[in-house]
Amino acid sequence: MPDWSYRTVFRPLLFRVPEPLANRLALGTIGLLGRWPGGGWVIDLLGHMRADPRLRRSWLGFEVTSPIGLGPVVDPEFRASAGLARFGVGFLEIGPVTPDAVPFGRDLRRIAEGDRIVVPRIFPNPGLDALAEDVERTGGPGAPLIIHLAGRALECEKAIARLAPSAAAFAFDPSTIDNPTAVVLAIRTSGRPVALVIAADCDLDAALRDLQITHADGVIVTGSVIGSDGQVIGEPARSATLELVRNLRAARPDLPILAGGGVHEPADALALLDAGADLIRVDSGLIYGGPGLPKRCNDAILARLPTPSEPPQRIVQSSWFWAILLGSAMLGGGLLALIIAATRVVLPYDESFCGITRDQFNSINNHLLAFMAHDRVSLAGTMVAVGVSYIFLGAGAIRRGRHWAWIALLTSALAGFASFFLFLGFGYFDPFHAFVTATLFPLLLQIWSGHLGSPQPILPDLREDRAWRRSQWAQLAFVVHGAGVLGAGFVISGIGASSVSLTKTCSS
Repeated sequence: MPDWSYRTVFRPLLFRVPEPLANRLALGTIGLLGRWPGGGWVIDLLGHMRADPRLRRSWLGFEVTSPIGLGPVVDPEFRASAGLARFGVGFLEIGPVTPDAVPFGRDLRRIAEGDRIVVPRIFPNPGLDALAEDVERTGGPGAPLIIHLAGRALECEKAIARLAPSAAAFAFDPSTIDNPTAVVLAIRTSGRPVALVIAADCDLDAALRDLQITHADGVIVTGSVIGSDGQVIGEPARSATLELVRNLRAARPDLPILAGGGVHEPADALALLDAGADLIRVDSGLIYGGPGLPKRCNDAILARLPTPSEPPQRIVQSSWFWAILLGSAMLGGGLLALIIAATRVVLPYDESFCGITRDQFNSINNHLLAFMAHDRVSLAGTMVAVGVSYIFLGAGAIRRGRHWAWIALLTSALAGFASFFLFLGFGYFDPFHAFVTATLFPLLLQIWSGHLGSPQPILPDLREDRAWRRSQWAQLAFVVHGAGVLGAGFVISGIGASSVSLTKTCSS
């Protein structure tokens, strides 16, 4: 569910159905993709959301692949963790975990006015046994888990003992636990770090006092405030979160801070980092901003980093060079096909296959050569279009290290080369296409094995302004157009390799 589909189609639909149903539909789909063989590849292909290696960092002693993570409100029942972990996030939060399951209900609801979500006092979660069994069965979601605790100390100790092998850290709000000291001791015994959970509207002195009492290793600012509707997260908590993070950093310069509160755009994540946060939690932003928000935040952070210096590569070792050559060859072949279509039309091997000469073609039907010329021109137009696309992809995006462009070119070229074998479907060997395939395929292998260009920073849209929203519709239109062309190609290929053949055309 990339932004171009979520913001244009799915979000309007999901926002028109009750929250529990919308939750099951969205997270059920992501969960299925994450669990199915090849489903993760589909998520990667559609979104290209994996975090750049330069974003890796350590927090509380464990490594995250990105400073952007997901809060528990995104997937409260832990249904879609394997899929969500591929959204370019460095960690996942879940809980507070309770002994028994707390189902998703109407007390967790979104309020579009102000882009906020009302959260219940007891947060939905799958329950201790179900969570532990799921993690043990799947081996975890593929990203570090920060597990929140609440309730009686004995219940928390049981959860710690069961979940410690799967947890990167444990976190708790002292106001929700009857004996914080015992819980901290149990966490320390498990060998996992402890994070103190505080709300955005928490008093700074109280937060510092709790830190001193619990000796927590770090702090998580949840980005929740008390509003007219109850406890809410989202835009209303943004300014309070920024202020608290800024004050915490000033009071404790060495304190590890994870914070989230109204991060609905990349600019919001940058503001929290500037205020002093080490890691950023996205929660309501994924619901209002879309599943591509973590990637856009990652891109915004990357744009601030210096471009890595890499040793210069020889031009023949660069994928972009061979992409330009492949595109130029396709362009040249298209122009040659256009010349043939405008002159002779029928080549000698066509005459040999059909057993008649060019003049005899014309004598059968004086429109036949014109019809065949149309076919040649169509081929020429496709080759010219593909060739120009490859040249621009090679000289532009691939040279700038864009992985999506490399994937697009390889996918397109492999499909094109595979289509050569369609001629064999009706016993026709085309020497011209065989020559082109044999000549150009080595260029594709060079693109496959070559080096991408040095990654250059992407200048992301920090705000979801009108231009950005319009661009989502443009992407959707582009994808629909591509799907239509692909579908038409499959139909034509199926007909061409089965019921319609050159032999029938010649004998008519």
